[in-house]
Amino acid sequence: MSVTRNIMSSALWSMPFLGYQPVDISNAEPALSAANIVKQTILGPPFKWSFNRGQIHLELDPAVDDWGQDYLIDTVTDFGFLEQVWLTDPKTGDKKEIEVRKALAEDATVKRPGSAAVQNDDEDGIVIRLNSIPDAPYIIDAFYQRAAVPMTSLASTWKPIPDHKSYIYDWGFLGIVSLLTKDARAPIFLSKFTSHLLGEQDGLTALQRNIFLGNWLDLITQQGRETMAAQQGAQARGNA
Repeated sequence: MSVTRNIMSSALWSMPFLGYQPVDISNAEPALSAANIVKQTILGPPFKWSFNRGQIHLELDPAVDDWGQDYLIDTVTDFGFLEQVWLTDPKTGDKKEIEVRKALAEDATVKRPGSAAVQNDDEDGIVIRLNSIPDAPYIIDAFYQRAAVPMTSLASTWKPIPDHKSYIYDWGFLGIVSLLTKDARAPIFLSKFTSHLLGEQDGLTALQRNIFLGNWLDLITQQGRETMAAQQGAQARGNA
């Protein structure tokens, strides 16, 4: 998939909507911050994309005596969030998907695990915790979504988001820039962004969609109150 469009491409696309106001007033701002907010939103939870997926493979060593719940993965340097986990029994070849949780408590029970969580994520790697001590040397496989790499200049591309998804991030970019510049049309632009974004995510649950939309509604409502206050203040000064 082609990834050639950069922040400047989105800025040029947005300028007619903004009356050709510059969006790189100082050190590429506010364009740079707007683009990173949009990119982090698109690539962050609960959204899952095939073009942003990484894979983890871990074979539990039967020679290790101190099996436990926690397993360090030190080969992953771009971890964002855990998407899907499944276990394979090497003796039977039986594969079974297990639940992904936010966190898990310690448990001394010995059985086939039924859930997993990323318990820790730091410079040493990520620690995957199972909800029980494995009763056999299972193979752990997992999909994860990669973290968004910050863009540092207007020449930075939207990688890994492909060009044919530009209709999503362009509206998001315009909406955030409008928020930062106190443009009253920001809610309209952001609504287009969320509509396009959610339209690409058929697998979301109703709860996930509602939480995301609720967060955006709070953002839009706050911006609307600030814009209204500014307009009322200007009108009051004009009538004085």
